[in-house]
Amino acid sequence: MSSTEVLVAIADIPVHPEDALTIKRNELLPMLNDPYRLNHYADQLIQAQSALLKGIDPQLTQRLSQVIENLIQLLSDSKKYLKKRKFNRLQKWLGLDLEFGSNQVEYYKNIDRNLDEANHLSQRLQIEIQKAQSRFNQLQGLREQMAKYIQAAEEFLQEYPSFAQQPLPLDSFAERLSKKIQTLKTLQASNDIAMMQMHLSQQLSFSLLDRYKEAQQVLIPAWQHHVQQSQQSGSTSSLERLDNSRDKLIKTLKKSLEKPSKT
Repeated sequence: MSSTEVLVAIADIPVHPEDALTIKRNELLPMLNDPYRLNHYADQLIQAQSALLKGIDPQLTQRLSQVIENLIQLLSDSKKYLKKRKFNRLQKWLGLDLEFGSNQVEYYKNIDRNLDEANHLSQRLQIEIQKAQSRFNQLQGLREQMAKYIQAAEEFLQEYPSFAQQPLPLDSFAERLSKKIQTLKTLQASNDIAMMQMHLSQQLSFSLLDRYKEAQQVLIPAWQHHVQQSQQSGSTSSLERLDNSRDKLIKTLKKSLEKPSKT
């Protein structure tokens, strides 16, 4: 997905003369005998765009962000639960060793629960991003169609008097067609704003997903590996590797929550 997606102004979209001619011949010319058909001119494009103007559910992105924040907090607290502790006889008699072990088990379960949820949400978000991009591409195609309909109507507005046979003095077709053209332009401008909002939502979601994937595929497995090593050996070097791995993972997860810079 590109970092920016600029919509070409509807008036600047190139229209092939044959396409405009077909619309004038098949849709606009018959309206001279049935002016009420003008009310429904380009209706199919308006309805199709309306059905596609649906962005990514913001709650999905917000939920993934919240789970990532939970993971950051859990990782920040990891030293309290993962460091090896020795207990003297009194502490063991008081059950402090069992309490510490129980807290460790609960900590691991909490990490796993949040990782599972983050992975599930990231999969859902990836699917939603793909669907949203497909809708955006379809909307681009409908904009091109709308450009054809608007240009055809503008040309017909200038040309139609030569087709009209004995227009009535109170004939309002030209005025109605002019208003219809303006209405279509206004509706398209409104839809364009909604499209850009859709695209911004996609960018935010894609940035979050892309950066989380880096952590999911590389840094989280590395951190889990260092946890196992430190638990087995307890050496200073293994603890240092665990700390470095944790810090790098936290940094990446925090970065995933940052808003992408505008370019």
